[in-house]
Amino acid sequence: MSTIYTYTKDNDSPLQMTFFPAIPEYDKHCTLLYLHGGALIYGERDDLPILYREMFLSAGYSILTIDYPLAPEEPLPVIVESIIEGIDWFSTHAKNTLKSQSSDYVLFGRSAGAYLSFVLAKQLLPISPKGIISFYGYSSLIETSFTNPSSYYNQFPKVTNSSISHLIKTTRQANASIQDRFPIYLRARQMGSWLSLLLSDRSLLNDYSLNEVELKKLPPVFLTASSADQDVPYSVSQQLSQIIPKVQFHPVLGLPHDFDADTTNPAGKRVYQAAINWLDQLQVVNNRA
Repeated sequence: MSTIYTYTKDNDSPLQMTFFPAIPEYDKHCTLLYLHGGALIYGERDDLPILYREMFLSAGYSILTIDYPLAPEEPLPVIVESIIEGIDWFSTHAKNTLKSQSSDYVLFGRSAGAYLSFVLAKQLLPISPKGIISFYGYSSLIETSFTNPSSYYNQFPKVTNSSISHLIKTTRQANASIQDRFPIYLRARQMGSWLSLLLSDRSLLNDYSLNEVELKKLPPVFLTASSADQDVPYSVSQQLSQIIPKVQFHPVLGLPHDFDADTTNPAGKRVYQAAINWLDQLQVVNNRA
């Protein structure tokens, strides 16, 4: 049975989280703090397919899915600060409200959610994560493919500014469907202007990117990405796997960016089982420490 909590409220626009408790008899007392993808422009917190969610819960890992405000209505610094509020809420309420025996957690994100997980790991957090799970993510905005017009997205019909202006609201958004908001992202990638939707000051790019020194300080990381990723270059995950000291990389061959969206393809289930095995190993290490 899941429960919804509100962790912050501003101008009657709440940011919420959904808690899915682990199967009690298998509870390993570690919570996955889940951040959804969507280019920081669209998406919603409970988008993790039920198949994978149940795999984690049955393996003994609770899941807390977290809202965050979306761009371009809110800039990246506000997005990050909001999630830190959510982590602070978790650290305060893990034992009394969520009835967990531990406030241990692993950051788990897909695509932009994985990016946020990396950025959060270099912030001053109430409690440091025990690890990071990155599904087709990235750790830096200083990536050529993000700042140049995308050859892949320019295969699609051109999107004009006038056709998307009504999609950008005047109030904070925390949930938005891909059907409604994808044109904003498509236009930005066609023009090479995606970063301008996140940061008005380009001098802040380094603050919201991890350099090699910071990557080497990360907790253990589980990485996966597809060799045919049309959105985030596969080379990004390859490079991360070579720099991060404690890393396990599970490449997938020839599938789309969000290869796990198709739950009928066994590749997704195999990688999620690998992530669970990695979590189990992480628990053994942490229990010995």
